Amino acid sequence: MSSDKKLLVIREWGEIHLGDVNKCENIDRIYLNKDAWENLEKFADSDNKEDRFLKFKNSKVLKVQNFVGVITTPDGTQIEILPKISEDADAEKSRETLTKMLKVVHNLPFIKSTEADLQIKNQPLSEVLIGWFLDCVDGIVKQGVRQDYSRIQAQEKFLKGQLQTHKQLNEPLHKQHLFSIEYDVFSPDRAENRLIHSALMQVLKWSNDNQNQKLVKRFLTFFDEVPLSANYQDDFFKWSNSRALNYYQSVLPWLKLILNQQSPFTLKDNNAGISFLLPMEVLFERYVVKILRKKYSLKVQISSKFLSEMPRAFTLKPDIAIVENDKLKYILDTKWKLIDENQVYKNGNPDKKKGISQSDVYQLFAYGKKYGVSKVFLIYPQWRKFSQPFGFKFDKTLQLGVVPFPIDDDKITDFSLEKVL
Repeated sequence: MSSDKKLLVIREWGEIHLGDVNKCENIDRIYLNKDAWENLEKFADSDNKEDRFLKFKNSKVLKVQNFVGVITTPDGTQIEILPKISEDADAEKSRETLTKMLKVVHNLPFIKSTEADLQIKNQPLSEVLIGWFLDCVDGIVKQGVRQDYSRIQAQEKFLKGQLQTHKQLNEPLHKQHLFSIEYDVFSPDRAENRLIHSALMQVLKWSNDNQNQKLVKRFLTFFDEVPLSANYQDDFFKWSNSRALNYYQSVLPWLKLILNQQSPFTLKDNNAGISFLLPMEVLFERYVVKILRKKYSLKVQISSKFLSEMPRAFTLKPDIAIVENDKLKYILDTKWKLIDENQVYKNGNPDKKKGISQSDVYQLFAYGKKYGVSKVFLIYPQWRKFSQPFGFKFDKTLQLGVVPFPIDDDKITDFSLEKVL
């Protein structure tokens, strides 16, 4: 993205207005010109309701849904969407929290954790992601750009390798002075390196960060003998999973993101800049799973029970099940929503439900009864207005715990479900 293009920052549930781009903006409201607006509004009309990251509030206002990431429109306008981690958190704090969560969730389709201080508070998310990609490339360069033998068929004036007798005998007279030969060349020209070279050239166009640009140019010197990929799909198909190339595997998801724009939303011009989006519900669930696996034995997305037994219908699929001695102990569901433990009604009376959705409670009740556990849990993000767990007792056999889960610390050591109920 060229330096004259605008970087806009908004968070979940914020509003994107069609109008004067010079109007006052904040983390919950931004303004777009007509060209950028028209490239976004079609996603609010998407047929796939599950994948809508935008919805119309009115004809000139789009409302961001619970997605985070980066979208770059064809004119180069870049919109960074950050999580809503509190009512008053600024962009720096939201970006810092998001990147910490992404580091924990290694298996997302574009994440590489790094110990390096990327100064994320002062960098757009797109530059942070490019920096993580370059960290992967650095690991490959340090271990050596992989070369291999490739078979070459050619016609040369000098004989080397193996003469292809059949071809030689069938050559016309005016080519009889050339040898039809086949030989092996030890070269870095292989699918993996072609894709890396192409991705480096792509991020060189996108990045405005001097350090990232400097790294890209240095890494390009290691791939100067490698041609650019002529067919991304074909080279991804040729990607080797051999043990000798284990140290290449971490860069593969990045290449798919950069070269294929792995996002549920594809804009017209992939060269405009990096684009990716993911639902915060998914990120939060995978983050919780990663943290809990350090302490508990887990099963994810189990689906062995049904709400109706005759006929078998309405599969029950809790997010997380904790197992002890091969038996289910707890059922957990994650919800990306800011709840207030001191919430009150308009008349000033305390809200005993504390803002929890009644349908979520019904869901956990069904999970607990059908899967035969005594405790079920709803996991919400911890924030200033929700820091203490609380619970509900359904009956003598089943309890519900409502748990605040830290989202700004990737080294949680004292979290324990046993302390909740």
